[in-house]
Amino acid sequence: MGYERLKLYQQLSIIQDSHMLKIMKKFSIFFILISVLIINQVSLNGQDSLSFYLETAALNNPGVKAKYLEYSAALERVPQAASIPDPEMQFGYFIKPMQLLGGNQLADIRLMQMFPWFGVLKAAKDEASKMAVAKFENFRNTRDELYFNVKSSYYTIFRTQKEISIAKKNLDILHSLEQIVLIRFSTSGDGISSGGSSTISAASNSSSKRSSRMNGSNMNNQSEGSGSGLSYAAKNTMASSGSEMGGSMGGSSKNEMVNLFRVQIEIHDLENRIALLQDQINTDKVSFNRFLNRAPASLVFTSDSLTEALIPSDILTRSDSLVNHPMVKMYIAESEANTARRAMVKGMGYPMVGLGVNYSVIQKREGVDPMMNGKDMIMPMISLTLPVYRKKYKAMRTEAELMSNAASESAKNESNNLRVDFQETMQKLSDANRRILLYNDQALLADKSLQLLITSFSVSGADFEEVLRMEQQLLDYQFKKVEAVVDKNTSIAKLIYLTGN
Repeated sequence: MGYERLKLYQQLSIIQDSHMLKIMKKFSIFFILISVLIINQVSLNGQDSLSFYLETAALNNPGVKAKYLEYSAALERVPQAASIPDPEMQFGYFIKPMQLLGGNQLADIRLMQMFPWFGVLKAAKDEASKMAVAKFENFRNTRDELYFNVKSSYYTIFRTQKEISIAKKNLDILHSLEQIVLIRFSTSGDGISSGGSSTISAASNSSSKRSSRMNGSNMNNQSEGSGSGLSYAAKNTMASSGSEMGGSMGGSSKNEMVNLFRVQIEIHDLENRIALLQDQINTDKVSFNRFLNRAPASLVFTSDSLTEALIPSDILTRSDSLVNHPMVKMYIAESEANTARRAMVKGMGYPMVGLGVNYSVIQKREGVDPMMNGKDMIMPMISLTLPVYRKKYKAMRTEAELMSNAASESAKNESNNLRVDFQETMQKLSDANRRILLYNDQALLADKSLQLLITSFSVSGADFEEVLRMEQQLLDYQFKKVEAVVDKNTSIAKLIYLTGN
């Protein structure tokens, strides 16, 4: 009976476990589908992802937040500067009443309000307002600089990813060439000895293993020199059997053998370059994520292609655009603030007027004329400050004037630097446009030439060195074209930053 219950319990447990597994599988499939949809949606946004990253950086970057908080704090100084001084109140109590003709004085209460000279508060408010404008322009410059850095870093990641993609395509071409060479070697009419066959097999297997190992593990062993080309086993095999191949192979077989080693050298060099680019893109992503205040390992999505950016029309009017740069506006605002401060200091050199009232508490006294006996006294008051120390105010006016002139000169210096940066960036933009047209045409011609050379080599086996040279040239043109497009977009982003758009 107990055994039957145990068996029944086990069957129920198996049924429950299978039911839970089905639920978990359905949930996993649902989660995977949702994840794929999210990833696809982000990928489909492609070109719009840069706008998303710019918005995220503006909201999360600590440097931008700090500058905005400084601007907010500067705004709070405006109502402070426009306020009159706090009123002053004095209270005095006589421990022993003061005997006066009209009674005994028990206490004395005084209230006084000081008023600055005419125009001082307005000048102080203007100074605080202009300093708040300067803080705002400083915040705007930090934000615009952040936008430029995010764009530049984004374009750098795109360039690295595109170079990896181009290098992998060229790697496929080299592998195809390797197969052609192997076929030609195996069908050569001079005959192949067992030693030559084993050497070819060892070199080919070494190349295949090295390629799969580097693609699977992201080339953890990058200490091998990029120019070594062959693996250690292949080179040992070549050294030990070189004399044997020399005696047993004909001239055609030797040429095909050399061609095989040449293409494998190119394959290993390109694999090493891909590994270096993959390491570089990890560093680029860490640099990019710091602008967004995200974890260093956060994913960064880029589009498959980078559209060439357009130049805003108002950027071309250089003389009108450069004055909109936040740094120029910041120095101008500081100059105006110090001008307002000079007016404020001038008003501070005049007396401050005080209006107040004095209230005396009087106790009734026996034996005195009842007409004034025991009546409290109210006395209106007026006071003036005496700014007799003129050197202080003169030094304050001179300081404000010098600071205003210094800010004006800084604005001129910033404008001059911006003109130089603008011209250099325009030169880089023009150069990038020329390089895009050049390398686009050169890459097309190199690709056509390579296809013709590969076809010719497959038939006749001639000009293999020219095939490899053209393949390297094509790879170089493709890299340079991507670099030119990135340089163009980066230059336009720099122009937008320089002109304050």
